[in-house]
Amino acid sequence: MTEPPEQGSGSTVLVVTAMRLSKTARAELSELLGPGYTVVDLRSAPSTANIVLAPVSSPMAVAILRGEFPQARILFTELQDDERGISLAGPLSRIVAQAPDGYFVAHSLEALGPVVQSEARLQLAGSTGRTPLTLSLTTGLPLQAPDLHPLDETEAAGSPVQEATDTRAEATVRWIDRAKSDSTPPGQWLDLEPIDALVTHLVGTDEPRRDVLWAALTAECVVRLADDLPEDLLVDIAGLEPTIRAELQIRIASEQIPQTTWP
Repeated sequence: MTEPPEQGSGSTVLVVTAMRLSKTARAELSELLGPGYTVVDLRSAPSTANIVLAPVSSPMAVAILRGEFPQARILFTELQDDERGISLAGPLSRIVAQAPDGYFVAHSLEALGPVVQSEARLQLAGSTGRTPLTLSLTTGLPLQAPDLHPLDETEAAGSPVQEATDTRAEATVRWIDRAKSDSTPPGQWLDLEPIDALVTHLVGTDEPRRDVLWAALTAECVVRLADDLPEDLLVDIAGLEPTIRAELQIRIASEQIPQTTWP
């Protein structure tokens, strides 16, 4: 039976999904969590959220999420639910899919020693079982594995995923506040005016860049162009609301495309 949250009477734990979960999936998750929990989408969430479920994202996107939800716990989440048609895999899912006998994050040589000894005992005993993946975060020493550069991540796995990324152009998406930047790096600018015009026509708004449809269309353009461009893709983020910036960066991070903010 689901335990209610340990809070005062009448309070609700607010869970925000920064992942691409449907309204139905959010409702089901809310029901599974039980009374006292409400699951909402990032775009409709107040700043008082308790938990934020996000895909593995860049440090920039995480900083934006922390700014928007200062009291929340930010949880990188990978979800594979074949029954519901949800596939939100991330770097750890891809590593585990390669079937290693174990995956460990050691914060020092002293911590690695017992791991090797334990695995050696299993090997000498003829064990063919795999050691369950466990991760622990140490205060002041953040875990690096889930937030690897896309190429580093696949190189670490040594897997067919590496072969897939080898075919991707090495373009980096550079988010630039053009109004505040005195200089810009070499690359090709994404023309945002056609996207502005389309969203204005479809939604009937005078501020298209405040609409999530604009973020979705812009992210899709970035993904398609980054696949083919031999140079970096420059995107003007001047005047964008933090939630729209986060939406853009999370979508790009989920596609394993390198991104950075300039300067």
